[in-house]
Amino acid sequence: MKFLIKKEEFLKGLSRVQSVADRRNTMPVLSNALIETVEGGGGIAITATDLEIGLKGVYQAEVTEPGGVTLSARKLFEIVRELPEEDVSVESAENNWATIRSGKATFKFTGLAREEFPTLPEMEGAEFVPVDPLLMHELIRKTIFAAGDNDTRYVLNGIYMVISALDSGSQIEMVGTDGHRLAVLKRKISAKAAPGTAIIPKKSASELKKLLDEGETELMMALSKNHIVFRLGSLYMVTRLIEGNYPNYEQVIPTTNDKSVSVEKALFTSALRRVSLLSRERTNAVKFALSSEKAALTSQNPEMGEAREELPVEYAGQEIEVGFNAKYLLDALSVMDQDRVSLLLKDNLSPCIISQAGGESYKCVVMPMRV
Repeated sequence: MKFLIKKEEFLKGLSRVQSVADRRNTMPVLSNALIETVEGGGGIAITATDLEIGLKGVYQAEVTEPGGVTLSARKLFEIVRELPEEDVSVESAENNWATIRSGKATFKFTGLAREEFPTLPEMEGAEFVPVDPLLMHELIRKTIFAAGDNDTRYVLNGIYMVISALDSGSQIEMVGTDGHRLAVLKRKISAKAAPGTAIIPKKSASELKKLLDEGETELMMALSKNHIVFRLGSLYMVTRLIEGNYPNYEQVIPTTNDKSVSVEKALFTSALRRVSLLSRERTNAVKFALSSEKAALTSQNPEMGEAREELPVEYAGQEIEVGFNAKYLLDALSVMDQDRVSLLLKDNLSPCIISQAGGESYKCVVMPMRV
C-alpha cells in the first residue's frame, strides 16, 4: 500500500477514531486503526472498532499502490500531529511495517495484518431513514447526561430510543435515567420510519454526538434487532445495542405536582453553583426553601461550614422545603435553551419536574434528598 495525503485530512480521520480504538482490550488489533485504500483509487478508509462500536470514514488521498495495514491508532495520530510538512506519504510492506514520511522526517513502525481486523456489520437490506442532524444532536444532548455510568442495571448505561409512527412522519423519543434522575425528549421527523425501540450505549451516543458537533448536514439511520447504524456523509458508524428491557420510565414522571415555580435560569444556575461549594462532596445536597416570590438555597457541611443565598422566583403557593443533589439540577439546567425554567413540586418526598417555557416535549425529573 502506498498513498499521499494531506496532513490535515489524515489527522481528521485519525482523531475521530481515537476514543473508539480500544487500548485496554486483550485483542491487540483492537487498539489499531485499519488503514486501507478504497477500490477504484477513491482515497483511503480509516476504521476502528472495540467490537461494540465501529467507525469507518473515507478520506481524500492520492493512491499509487492498493492495500492495507492496521497500525496503532494512538501512536499514528501522535506521529502525524507532529509532522513538519503538509504532505504525508504512507507506505506499508508485506511484513506489515509502515513507513511515514513528511519533509525530512521518516518514521518506521510495525503493525498487524488487516486480515486480523474484525469486519464491521454492513446491515445489508436495512431501511435507512433521513434524520435532521441538529434534531439528533439535541435528542442526545438533552438526555445523555441522565444515563447511568457503570450501573449494575446494565440497561441504564444507555439511552433509550423509541420510534413511533405518526399520521405524517414519525416521532423519536429519547430517554436517559440512572434511577435518581430522568430526562425525556420527543421530536417529530418528516420521514416514515419503522416503529421500534433501541437501547444505545452511552459511549456510542457520545461518539455520535461528537461527530454531529462537526456540523455534518446529512444523517441517515437504520435500526435492526441488534445494531443501529448512522451514516454521516462519508462516515459509517455502527453500534451494538444493549440487550434487555428498559424500565417503565413513564410511571416515574409525576402527574399530580401542583406547586409551580418559575425562575430565571442564569440566576438559579449561578446561585446553585455557589451554594453547592460548601455541600457535602459525596451527596452535593442543597436545600431548596420556597416561600412567596422567593427561594432560599442552603447547604451545610459539618467539616467546612454552611452557605445560603436567596433569589427571586414566581411562586404563590404554600411554603415548602425540599433537598436535591445540586449536580443533578445543574446538569438539567445546562441543557435548557430558554431563559426561564419551571419546577413542578408536590412535597419534600416526591420527584420534581424541571422544564422550560413552552417545552412540553422535554422534561427532566429529579428525585429529592433528605437534608
